[in-house]
Amino acid sequence: MEEHIPIAAIGEENTIILFNAIGIKTYLLTNPTEVAKTILTLEMQQCKIIYLSEDLYLSLPEIIEKYQSIAFPIIIPIPIKKTSMEIGKKKIRANVEKAIGIDIL
Repeated sequence: MEEHIPIAAIGEENTIILFNAIGIKTYLLTNPTEVAKTILTLEMQQCKIIYLSEDLYLSLPEIIEKYQSIAFPIIIPIPIKKTSMEIGKKKIRANVEKAIGIDIL
C-alpha cells in the first residue's frame, strides 16, 4: 500500500529539515532529475502541497508548468537562502492579476 503524504518539502539545504519539526515530510535533494522523479512519486501518493526551494523551482520550468494546469499537487516556491529571489511573491502577484484582471499588489 502506498503511503499518503499530504504535504512535502524538497530542498537543497539542511534548512529544509526544519519542515520535519511541523510534521512535513522532507526530501534533501540537489539534482533536478531526482526532484522531478520525487514530485511524480508524491503526485502518485496523492500529495496536495509540495514546498520547493527557489533554486530547484527555477531549475524545473517544464515540471512547474505541467503542475500549474492541474489541481494537485500545488507546488509552492520557498526561499531557503538569506536572500530570496522573490519567486513566490512574483507567482502570487501573477495569479492575482490573472484572477481579477489587474495588479493590486
